[in-house]
Amino acid sequence: MRHNRRSKRFGRSLAERRAMLENMVTSLISHQQITTTLAKAKEAKRLADRVIHLGKTDSLAARRRVFAYLQDHTLTSKIFTEVAPRFKSREGGYTRILQLSRRKGDGAQLALLELTEKEIKVKTVVKKKKKEDVSQEHDHSKHDHDHEHGHDHEGKAKAKPDAAPTKGKGSQKSGFLKNIGTFFRKQGGN
Repeated sequence: MRHNRRSKRFGRSLAERRAMLENMVTSLISHQQITTTLAKAKEAKRLADRVIHLGKTDSLAARRRVFAYLQDHTLTSKIFTEVAPRFKSREGGYTRILQLSRRKGDGAQLALLELTEKEIKVKTVVKKKKKEDVSQEHDHSKHDHDHEHGHDHEGKAKAKPDAAPTKGKGSQKSGFLKNIGTFFRKQGGN
């Protein structure tokens, strides 16, 4: 009989399938949206809606059931404090699936699974200091005494004349690794 056999198998055993869906829901809760195949998104949507619905009733039993799915204490508390209160007025439809283009490798239909009520993040603008402000902070010409840490009266650090300039961490690639990207671009994957 096929009673209650709605879920797809995805070529995985039960434990692997459960772990995959729980990991997808964990990523969905922490990142607000994930990109996956359409079939996986449909299955993860069912589990995500169930977890968010459990988060609307803040009880010890609900917390334990949510933790059984997510296996993370911080995400469990995030469900009950941040995510579920956004959906208090809704009776369902906590997530939505938007279809994307097909994947190049195997032609699988991709989909974007996201929360319908996203967290609004306000970015704060950090003002950069002007050059005048920076030079005033390190200007030792106002002092009458000499400092031991190697500054002259101009406010600039003394440089060793025989010191060679050092390269940054990003530019320490050897000749082979530096040119490998251009090699593969010219080959075109052949």
